[in-house]
Amino acid sequence: MEEDTSRYIERPVIIADVSLPDIVVIKVTKHNIRSNDYFDTPIIFYKAAGLKLPSTARISKLVIINESPIDNRKGKLHSIDQGVIFDKLNTFLESSR
Repeated sequence: MEEDTSRYIERPVIIADVSLPDIVVIKVTKHNIRSNDYFDTPIIFYKAAGLKLPSTARISKLVIINESPIDNRKGKLHSIDQGVIFDKLNTFLESSR
């Protein structure tokens, strides 16, 4: 089931690219990785990223948003998580071409 894009839900995201006024973000969820989606990636150092619960980056769920909904910064990805997530993001983008 896809989310209702007409409703605003505050959720953490990972900023993947900034081309103002648009920002490409990766959805972050507290749900476990889905076995049928290779691009779901666990955030190992979630507390360092300012997240309260173990979380998953849903790389295949990239979203383009306007900068206005970004309210505050929770934290910064640990360098290990950042490397794994952005390597998988590059693989995802290559496979989508």
